[in-house]
Amino acid sequence: MRFALAVLMLVLSVAPSLALGSYEVVEERYADPFSVDISSMPSFSELPVDDPDDGIDWVKVPLPEPCVNGMGEKTFIMVRKGSSNNLLIFFEGGGACADYKTCKPMLCTDFDNCKPLLGIGSVVALESKFCFLSAYYRGGIFDVRRPENPFRDWTIVFVPYNTGDLHMGNSVVKYFYHGKTKTIYHVGYVNAVVAMKWIKESGEFDRVVVTGSSAGGYATLLHGYTAWKIFGKSVTVINDAGPGIEPDKDSKFQLDKILERWGAMQNIPQDAQSYFEGRDPTYVIEYLLDKCEDCHYGLFEDQKDLIIGSIFDAYYPWQFKARLLKVTGEIREDNERFCRFMSNDYQHTAITGGLLYPLQKDRFYYEKIDGYRLYEWVNEVMNGNCVDLVE
Repeated sequence: MRFALAVLMLVLSVAPSLALGSYEVVEERYADPFSVDISSMPSFSELPVDDPDDGIDWVKVPLPEPCVNGMGEKTFIMVRKGSSNNLLIFFEGGGACADYKTCKPMLCTDFDNCKPLLGIGSVVALESKFCFLSAYYRGGIFDVRRPENPFRDWTIVFVPYNTGDLHMGNSVVKYFYHGKTKTIYHVGYVNAVVAMKWIKESGEFDRVVVTGSSAGGYATLLHGYTAWKIFGKSVTVINDAGPGIEPDKDSKFQLDKILERWGAMQNIPQDAQSYFEGRDPTYVIEYLLDKCEDCHYGLFEDQKDLIIGSIFDAYYPWQFKARLLKVTGEIREDNERFCRFMSNDYQHTAITGGLLYPLQKDRFYYEKIDGYRLYEWVNEVMNGNCVDLVE
């Protein structure tokens, strides 16, 4: 997805910011993921243990009905079984969409939803292909050949991003544009919960880490808490470039409006909503840390991130930096189990190698602040030492 996101950044950076188009909610609550029957899914015990020396080998695990992608078609997760009894859950990123025009994916097989090239939407994909994802995701935390990789021998559950809703939605929405319509299944919350239910019922894990990049980083704002509830034990969260900063008023992506449109608010605990009511959604991190006294939350973000800060949030880089540092600084001041790794850069994402990887060095292993490389900082956070690093 990294090359597609780089192209997306170029296209969107010259596109005017207009209001989102009209819509109709077809199903307000698509499904209760906690009641989904997962008996048709394969047994985790039957999956082969992956040898890290020859690189990561992904196994495709279909999700049961009613789990679907944004087009309403069957979807899946990818699993890598490790030799240790530790679990990493990763949420993929790739933009977001909330109307007819923005829900025009860059990567798809349905020509009617991809044409024309100009006027492209703001989401990378609304359907996922195993052959592409399994070949593509091999940098950063997925480069298990590296002995310094903290997750080299861990089991990894990879949740593809194909619903345009930050993995938080639970509704079906019809979008309108000049007499045309398209129906999008914003049901990422359902897929995420079912994936976590399945791996939880596969056995007890000693350690659980929840992470995600970009849109997947935003997912951790909700699913760090979801994982804590499902697994019934402390979790470590590593958010890669999904900071939850409230967009500028000129952004079309006003979070309160699109979360409601996606049916996401119904999935956020009622008492958690007060943490960010009238404030940046970032503050919901405090909810998890208040509920779970042994949980830790680490946030990686470039201080002048052009994709999140300028394209989606509609700030100038220095405006985004100021708000990012203010909001996250307040959270850090109140809770030392929250910490930051913040490069003074314009880039976007790092734990899977970075947006421009492999055209540049793998940021997970080479990005460095105050003597800590990013992978070393992640190790510290996982071990309960939440080192706060702001360049």
